[in-house]
Amino acid sequence: MKRQAIVVGAGPAGATAAFYLARAGIDVLMLDKESWPRDKPCGDGLRAPIWNLYKDMGVWDEVLEYSTPSKGVLLGAPNQTTIKLYGDVSPLCGPRRLIDHIVAKAAEREGAEFVQNFEVTELIIKRGFVKGVVGVYQGKLTKIESNVVVVADGSHSRLSHQLGLYNEDPDLVFYGARGYFEDIDEMTDLIEFFYNDMFYPTGYMWVFPMSKTKGNVGAFITEGALQRSGMRLEDLFSWWRDNTELGHKRLHKARLIGELKGWRLPACWGPRDNYANGALVAGDAGNMIEAAFGGGQDLAMLAGKDAAEVIVEALETGDVSAKALSVYKDKLIKSQKEIYDGFNIARKLMFSDPNDLCEFVRLFKDKAESGELDYAQAIKQWAGIKMKAMQSK
Repeated sequence: MKRQAIVVGAGPAGATAAFYLARAGIDVLMLDKESWPRDKPCGDGLRAPIWNLYKDMGVWDEVLEYSTPSKGVLLGAPNQTTIKLYGDVSPLCGPRRLIDHIVAKAAEREGAEFVQNFEVTELIIKRGFVKGVVGVYQGKLTKIESNVVVVADGSHSRLSHQLGLYNEDPDLVFYGARGYFEDIDEMTDLIEFFYNDMFYPTGYMWVFPMSKTKGNVGAFITEGALQRSGMRLEDLFSWWRDNTELGHKRLHKARLIGELKGWRLPACWGPRDNYANGALVAGDAGNMIEAAFGGGQDLAMLAGKDAAEVIVEALETGDVSAKALSVYKDKLIKSQKEIYDGFNIARKLMFSDPNDLCEFVRLFKDKAESGELDYAQAIKQWAGIKMKAMQSK
């Protein structure tokens, strides 16, 4: 049977798109190659831009049940100094295995049909228009036609590649690794980022709180920096512990629970042309990761909602051409641009040169930790200092 819409991928982007399509009365089929709940290697930070989406989807209380609040950010500079920055909208920390499943179940409750263990291998394209998907389900090659497809099949998206929309810019390809550790020393109620010369530009080790002694610990690094290091991704954890003061303080007696897991992070500088005849691309498949901290869950969910709204209108008019669907980019700019711009400025002014963060800590540590400056005020003042210095050159 032909469907009105197919969503490939039940992660944050796909599940959010399916939820809002179903809410609008669209016949939507959501397909995912995994058995759910599935793990998603991630820092587990749930940033403020999606809190209202959780509330609108009716899952906010459930998200809070499985999340740990943070009170701000701790930044560790390459010279091993630190600064604590407090703020009112600090991220929650919730395991993606649980949080993503909550969103996927919400899409089902809203009326989306969810089929697991269905691996979509390619898009059906007829006369230049996407007309459905081909995949393997229960050992059989299966074709399903539809009026439109949302491509949200993750960071290795074969479907985005098929459409020619995937960005392979080496300066924007990152790798992340994550492990859960017990007995972490000096654990705070802040999300922590630790920078080192070897990681630049941008990269860091992180520690996100899950309890007083347990945390999500990870590494975020560009493909180029990882190659220059001569190490494997998983080696960064022991290297940080054994070769830096701050790493030793956190991990010298910590125990890994389970295994380290790594993944690829395709980033971009801002909203892109993630549309084609009969298809929209969202989430990691559309490079929707900001290039300062590597966050993408909020961008993915915002894109999923935007994609759904565009598709509802397109199906009403009967026009799913790339021209008609191009309004998707306008929506992405409206919902995402402020997020991208903020993080791009942070990357440029604080995380591109190791000396910048060291100087930032020196200038603002006392005022930030005494409560005179919150996170946003400190960043704003630092931006003014940097811009003035750049203009004087």
